[in-house]
Amino acid sequence: MKSIAICIIALFVSLCCLAQNNNATSSDELNINQNIPYVKIGAGYWVPTKNLSRFLNNAPFFELGVVVPDDFYNRSFELGIQLVIPDQENYFLLRDNNLDFEIEATTILNAYLKLNKYIWESDQNRVELSFGLGISSIFLDPVTRDGDAVLDYDNINSFLVAPGLSYTLNLKDKSLIQISLEMHYTPFKMERGTTKDLDSFSLLPKISYRF
Repeated sequence: MKSIAICIIALFVSLCCLAQNNNATSSDELNINQNIPYVKIGAGYWVPTKNLSRFLNNAPFFELGVVVPDDFYNRSFELGIQLVIPDQENYFLLRDNNLDFEIEATTILNAYLKLNKYIWESDQNRVELSFGLGISSIFLDPVTRDGDAVLDYDNINSFLVAPGLSYTLNLKDKSLIQISLEMHYTPFKMERGTTKDLDSFSLLPKISYRF
């Protein structure tokens, strides 16, 4: 998983650099070509449900995304990563030789590729319906030293399905503000866990800004 994360981050940094280079285009060129990639940052609240909510409380998250508009087809493509700082309500329990060891979640990392379809727009406003696919990882640490020998994996992973709805306000200085509500489906499974199935539907209200 570490190699996958490194590849995702490297690809993401490359796209960020590309977006920044394209943003250096002159104002005349901007008026001609609006389909240039841009970077946006966001923050919001991660609200898990179902089995995962028994162990993790609502928590803040931060997002960084690269958006590639395709105005000809009234859509855009987005590559993003989200970092959740989890709030542990109850420890995960890992069973070994009929003994339970407490495990905590340190970080949740989501990486996704998303299609955003414009379903309504005017000169300064737009409503987007989105659908994304990706991967979600919960990084783990043992609570006690006894758990070090038992916890032989660093994280649990799941595929990520992420539909959402967004309202975008374009500002006069070419920046934008976006208010979104996403839903993530992540069927996590914890090997040798007392509760193996940690499937969850999570709600993620957020606000994003493009410089």
